[in-house]
Amino acid sequence: MSEVAITAGALARKVGSLLSAERTAAILADLVRARGQNPQDGEAVVADFVAQFLERRGLEVERQEVLPGRDNILGRLRGTGGGPVLAFNTHMDTVPEGTGWTHSPFAGELVDGRLFGRGSADAKGPLAAFLAAIEALVESGIRLRGDLLMTAVVDEETSSRGARKLVPSIHADMALVGEPTSMHVGIAHRGSLRPVLVVNGRTAHSSRPEQGINAIYQSIPVLVAFLAYAERIRERKHPLCGSPAAAITMMSAGVAENVIPGRCEMTFDRRMIPGEVEADVIAEIEGVLGDVRRSRPDVDVAIDHMLATTGSASELEAHHPLVELAVASATTATGKRAAIVGLSGACDMTHFRSHGVPCVVLGPGDSAQAHQPDEHIDVRELNQGALAYSLVALGACGHG
Repeated sequence: MSEVAITAGALARKVGSLLSAERTAAILADLVRARGQNPQDGEAVVADFVAQFLERRGLEVERQEVLPGRDNILGRLRGTGGGPVLAFNTHMDTVPEGTGWTHSPFAGELVDGRLFGRGSADAKGPLAAFLAAIEALVESGIRLRGDLLMTAVVDEETSSRGARKLVPSIHADMALVGEPTSMHVGIAHRGSLRPVLVVNGRTAHSSRPEQGINAIYQSIPVLVAFLAYAERIRERKHPLCGSPAAAITMMSAGVAENVIPGRCEMTFDRRMIPGEVEADVIAEIEGVLGDVRRSRPDVDVAIDHMLATTGSASELEAHHPLVELAVASATTATGKRAAIVGLSGACDMTHFRSHGVPCVVLGPGDSAQAHQPDEHIDVRELNQGALAYSLVALGACGHG
């Protein structure tokens, strides 16, 4: 990582001269027009765009099938040898467009320096910045020593099946995940766990409710217990990610308006902070259910199954050289000191860290825009992201 000082000078100017907000925004506009809503669209159109873009810049491109018609894209910019391998990583899928838009969600409309569209911040903005950075590096003629591996994955917005398949299949000495961080450097993020709880009762005709056991009513002590549990765990603190969180987010019961419900399902969303382990959290949840059953033996409640999520919480130590490089690169690109931050949501950093790969999260865009109507990104910051990514590659892989 001793390249940082050099990178921040002459090489930064050389690569920066090949980047422009107009070009990076044009790449993003094309990506926004390539629909990738998860699950209804899949990522095939986006994947084709990314693969062709990388092939035209001379990268070695590989498709990795994750699900039928849903491929991860891997592009290798081969180095001269002797340097570390850096993986750029982000996802190609977006959440569905939703409602409430005043701009077209798939037109890539540019208004007053902001580009609108679903995924413009999360995470096609970082993807466009990665592609622009690679284009500039290739055009600069600067040869990296280590390989630069561009990885664009599917399914991050639901259960990260793309990253789960990708990471064990590649060799990377370090990784940079592109998510909207307002150009600050994320070294920690919360994780998620979602058990589905089932309260069993007994159905009956609603004209004779005394003959049944109403599963909705039986769920009340469960709700009260988990509300208290959510308050208790707020006392735990992580210096960057804050406190864990817990909430019942969905309930489903009843088959007809004239039938006493015999089953009530509840989805419990548990956000974990770094240091919390899934097995321990599941044991805590089982403990809450055990307390309910002991205080109310008539309540039949249990975990029915677990929903897939992006994954566990993770973090990288703040003094790691990759963190120092990312902070220096983002600071150079923006002209403002980049902060070290924690992310409230989960991301694919967790899969790199679970395989021992040092990893940080960095990208243009405001995370508050994610999943919102009229999602947008500032194109100046978008281009700063491309410059920062270029500088990380130069510093991490080595050059010359």
